[in-house]
Amino acid sequence: MTLKNLTRNIIIGIAALCLMAYAAIQISLSVGNLLEVENAVYSTSNKTIPANAYIFRDEDPVLAAGEGSPCYFYADGEKVFKNAEILKIYSLEKDAEIQEEINALNKKITLLEKSSITKTYSTTDLEALDSSIASKIFNIITAVGGGSLDLASLNEDDLLILMNRRSAVITAAGGYDYIIDTYKNKIAQLNLMLSGSSSVVTTGQTGYFYSTTDGYENIFTMNLLNNLTMEDYFSLETKMPDDTLIARSKGKLVTSVKWYITVCLDKRTISRLTEGKPESYKYEIKFPYSDNKTIKMKLEKVVSQTDYDNAVLVFSSDVQTEGFNYTRMQPVEIVYEYYEGLKIPSAAIRVVDGITGVYTLDGNVVKFKKATVLNEENGYCICRLPYQEDINKLSSTSLSLYDPVIVAGIGLYEGKIIK
Repeated sequence: MTLKNLTRNIIIGIAALCLMAYAAIQISLSVGNLLEVENAVYSTSNKTIPANAYIFRDEDPVLAAGEGSPCYFYADGEKVFKNAEILKIYSLEKDAEIQEEINALNKKITLLEKSSITKTYSTTDLEALDSSIASKIFNIITAVGGGSLDLASLNEDDLLILMNRRSAVITAAGGYDYIIDTYKNKIAQLNLMLSGSSSVVTTGQTGYFYSTTDGYENIFTMNLLNNLTMEDYFSLETKMPDDTLIARSKGKLVTSVKWYITVCLDKRTISRLTEGKPESYKYEIKFPYSDNKTIKMKLEKVVSQTDYDNAVLVFSSDVQTEGFNYTRMQPVEIVYEYYEGLKIPSAAIRVVDGITGVYTLDGNVVKFKKATVLNEENGYCICRLPYQEDINKLSSTSLSLYDPVIVAGIGLYEGKIIK
């Protein structure tokens, strides 16, 4: 590059810098400074109270005498009826293994029988099957990603049924009779191979079966919950699981869909939690051990004594959630305030003539709109919707959905034109 060309390039660069500086000065003079704009979006937030919870359920341990290898006929959480065979205990381990294989084949037969089609399917039906299959796959992926393998397993059978039905539709087979007969013949052969002795364990009542016990079934009882005192509650901290019960039990039946949690809070916090809420109100409670699932629970009662600064809240629910973790003692979060509205940066809030609001852009014209702040945290706030019944309805005077809100800028006023 010659000296002449180098000098020309330097001059051009200096001129460009001067032009940029001039443009910045002009913008600064007309606007006050460069505007920072962000749209108002719909959002929700809440405030929670952390607590430690005890779980109470109406539980009946399934007791079985003698030693041997158990073989279960029901999965955890599955409903069983009175006098149903829950399990067999075999004297020989190989017999239990054979029975497990028989159980697996019986499960396959049930799935295939449910998968058989009895009508002609249309293209619309096939699309609905595909949609359901995609939904089940998504549920399984989500469960695995969240570390909930039990929940993933519970969705597996439904997915297999849907995929089998789709296969039957595509091939126009309409049924699986040949495969079912093959499985039944295999079961008959396996039954002939059972050689040892066995004992059958049946249910005494209807309930939901779980194959494990934690040793607290005779401690966290409904009788204790119904007559709970503060002394009783604090004594639970020192209780140890009953190892003898664990050794004697082959599982348990949960005999009622209704279950309970108890939490202990100071009386001032409880007052803040319950203030203004009717008896029928259901509190949203988050369970971190169950992928932060939120379950609505009713406050059944408050156990309070004058000589204690704390009190115990007893919540109930009849919601049965697949893959829920019923660990006896676990942390929870109780939602005591819930907000929905328009989310904007807190820096956008201004007070003009005693009115709280924000500056927005209507084309290139600055407008001031009222904004009522409901909650503020982490540099953002939730503002009230102009029309609670319709989040998409816009207002000319109040902050509305997708309004371009001016977050930063000086020299702003109603009607200012941005050049």
